[in-house]
Amino acid sequence: MSTVVFDSRASLDTAPERTREWAASVPRSLALAGIALLAILIHGFHPYADDAGIYVSGVVLALHPHRFGAGTPFIADYTHLSIFSWLVADVVRLTRLPISAVLLGFQFGGFWLLLAGCRQIARRCFSSEAAAWGAVAMVAVCLTVPVAGTGLVMMDPYVTSRTLSTPCTLLAISAALDRRLLKTCLWLALIAVIHPLMAIYAGGFLILLWAAQAARWRLLAGLTVAPVALGAALWYSQRNVVESHAYRIAALTRGYFYLARWQWYEIFGLIGPALLFAGYCWWKRGDWRRPDVSLCLASLAIACSSVAVAACFAHPGSHSHLIARLQTLRPFLIVYLVLFMGLGALLGQHVLRTRAWRWVLMFGVIAGGISAAQFLVYTSASHVELPWRQPRNPWVQAFHWVRENTPKNAVFALDANYIDAPAEDTEGFRAIARRTSIADASKDGGAAAIFPQLAEQWLAQSTASRNLSGISDAARIQQLAPLHVSWLVLKQSAVTEFDCPYRNAMVKVCRLGN
Repeated sequence: MSTVVFDSRASLDTAPERTREWAASVPRSLALAGIALLAILIHGFHPYADDAGIYVSGVVLALHPHRFGAGTPFIADYTHLSIFSWLVADVVRLTRLPISAVLLGFQFGGFWLLLAGCRQIARRCFSSEAAAWGAVAMVAVCLTVPVAGTGLVMMDPYVTSRTLSTPCTLLAISAALDRRLLKTCLWLALIAVIHPLMAIYAGGFLILLWAAQAARWRLLAGLTVAPVALGAALWYSQRNVVESHAYRIAALTRGYFYLARWQWYEIFGLIGPALLFAGYCWWKRGDWRRPDVSLCLASLAIACSSVAVAACFAHPGSHSHLIARLQTLRPFLIVYLVLFMGLGALLGQHVLRTRAWRWVLMFGVIAGGISAAQFLVYTSASHVELPWRQPRNPWVQAFHWVRENTPKNAVFALDANYIDAPAEDTEGFRAIARRTSIADASKDGGAAAIFPQLAEQWLAQSTASRNLSGISDAARIQQLAPLHVSWLVLKQSAVTEFDCPYRNAMVKVCRLGN
């Protein structure tokens, strides 16, 4: 497998050569756009599901600063360090399109940019077009593959700040492979204002890649070990910290923080990629300066560092959960992208080649399996939730009714675990209904696990709304009235004498009291 050779005189290309290159880039861009569209059809689009519920609530907050009242900290603390919510809100203001339409545009753009980054990296590591398109195709059909037990997938079927930061990371890696320092730094700066935590890990990966490219093995080894030393210093600095009872409860609800709580197959999701990278580096050991080998070495180094820090310092029983909430295994998002790019490139170059039927068969089977898995995750929603279509999900239908028929200053309570209810499909109430609600156990619990200042409020509110559909009206009033709740969203099976002006097969919306 040969590598691409780069010439520093490329900037002296003649005008006709630049024109030919530009002309060739147009069909490539169109092909990437077509693959991005296919990726949305494969993986689906659910604009208000899961983490999108937080980020879209941030967009609503940017558009309407007083909309969420006392619930604002659970949104603002997550989003205030990023320009993402403000950027989407500005696009909504400029275009005057519905938020869901703008989100669909961001999803398509994020997918396109990610695939463009994949192709750029593959062209720098492999000599053939088949390898480059193999990398693009493999990533496109595997975007929603879980990244071990980190709680992440390579690209979500909804829009968050990672929708932009992940493609920027690949473009920064591409610039680093070209040894273009200024361009690399500019991409890294853009990641920092979109997703500060991922910028830290992207920066670490780029430093390791630089050391691998320069074949500075002692420095690479030192950089691999350095995060463990830094973790030890950070852990020691926390030795006198006393965490609140509420915060410890919040932190322990995040099983993906702790390797000790992972399943065996999730642990294999950490070990397997490292073994594959090590095997590839051994196979290509004749030329350590090859860009593909450098990329594998950097991936192997950051994988080892991440696992070592998590294993040593992120434990459920730790006196401090600071390192746990830094989610030190998140660099595996980059590791997985590099892994799937490499697998696709090798398949394209050595197996699929120019045989169209092989491409269709290989990626058709993978895409079918991944798509079927997404149908099992989102059982009640349309696979691609288009802005102009009415929602099928009964919970979303209820949330839409709330948005159109209740006062903007209404305070809602839902069961603390409503996200896990049958047919709910992790749809975010605040993002859809655009009304404030007291804290839930799932997404707001994640905010409290990262921002300790929210823990007391989170615990009090999520405890008050626990099993909301199973308790009596008197208990509901006793628990919720002190929190200024005025409306409830209950399961249809809940027994209540409250006035419930909206009902469907799964949900009813009721006034608290009569």
